[in-house]
Amino acid sequence: MVCAACKYQRRKCSPSCDLAPYFPADKPEIFYKAHRLFGVSNMVKMLKNIDDEHLKDEAMKSIIFESDMRARFPATGCLGVIHMYGGMLKKSVDELDHVRNLLAYCKQHNLSSAPSTSSHFSNTPIGANLNTSFMDSTKEAQLNGDNGGVDPQGKP
Repeated sequence: MVCAACKYQRRKCSPSCDLAPYFPADKPEIFYKAHRLFGVSNMVKMLKNIDDEHLKDEAMKSIIFESDMRARFPATGCLGVIHMYGGMLKKSVDELDHVRNLLAYCKQHNLSSAPSTSSHFSNTPIGANLNTSFMDSTKEAQLNGDNGGVDPQGKP
């Protein structure tokens, strides 16, 4: 069987081919992306400089991932993905901080549930940022008798 790298170079694939485990013949697009970004000789040089087989596998996973991200996001590549996830993480941390502040406020004022005390929150700095659609949907669910499987008296 010829690997995608040897097939691209139109040569016979030897059993000792360094690239065969990473670029199967039935998935040439993986090889084309890596070849376009790194080149065959650079990939072979990288593999020859690594002694540990596990590290070779990790290096090739990284090369394949980086080339895939560059193909999907030509302008930013991996860096764009890193920034995207960083932004998502920051947004989640900010939301978590907001919820913790709201929880601390509720505990401080002995408020048992946010939906039934929405009027208390509207006059506070925390309540000004509270999602009113959540409050409205919760009130609507209570009016319709949908309590989300929780008994209002705290019984399951």
